[in-house]
Amino acid sequence: MKTIKAAFWVVGIVLLMAALILTAHLTSNNLEFSRYNTNWNGTSQFFSDLDRHHTVMILDRTQLAPYQNNALLLIIAPERSPTGAEITAYQAFLDRGNTIVLADDFGTGGEILRRIGSRITIPGGNLSSIDREYADPYTIVVYPDGNASPVENCGALIMDRAAPLDGGQPLMMTSILSWVDTNGDRRIDANEEMGQFPVISAEEISRGRIVVISDPSIFINSMQDFGGTWGNQCLINNLVNYQGTVLIDQMNSRTQDTEGMSGIFHVIRTQFILEVLFFGFLVLIAAWMWRKKIL
Repeated sequence: MKTIKAAFWVVGIVLLMAALILTAHLTSNNLEFSRYNTNWNGTSQFFSDLDRHHTVMILDRTQLAPYQNNALLLIIAPERSPTGAEITAYQAFLDRGNTIVLADDFGTGGEILRRIGSRITIPGGNLSSIDREYADPYTIVVYPDGNASPVENCGALIMDRAAPLDGGQPLMMTSILSWVDTNGDRRIDANEEMGQFPVISAEEISRGRIVVISDPSIFINSMQDFGGTWGNQCLINNLVNYQGTVLIDQMNSRTQDTEGMSGIFHVIRTQFILEVLFFGFLVLIAAWMWRKKIL
């Protein structure tokens, strides 16, 4: 009887450990752009589709040092002004012949561009267009201007609240039926002019290349569900299937935002020593309880 009870305890402990592991991977939140947000405004789908053998999460600037000539660093929706050491690391990354893809509209992306020496700027303002997918004029349709990476073979995209870009080589442009909505009334006024505006641009810096996407929401869950109608998924595929290693910035990106239990599990997952201690602690509990029930 004692052996049977002990077996039940061991099975229960194993199930508890499995539940904790599953919780660590499924814990969600509702923070915009968070990789742990499974709702429409999260990036859980983008991160779940990444090839773990081809991508590396960058948690510290020193992790960028080994890469040269053929790596791509993706910075999605930066949330703060980077430190001087981080800017130096970005610049050195470009100097070694790599590529940075920055996706931002009204955040600190413009500051990053200026500090790394790019001539591309993000003036701000919501792009609106008669050429749109839904009733909302901010959900604009944009078109390739050439066939350069990372938009090659993608066709038209849908963007939401994209900003206009200045400088660099345009890769994606709005149609001529577009304008910058300066007062937020969602219609064109006398002081607003129609025209074409770049929304994705590229520039050579040192031995490297920077690509600016003026709409970070292209990575959220709801913007990847267009099927074959629009080229959004094509753009994502081109980025994550880059010929070299794909690096995902997690030191200055809203995609790493966590809260509550997701924050605790995020720390455990991203700190190897804590992960070892966590599971070691569970094993010790299981061993202790086994010993107490057997003896």
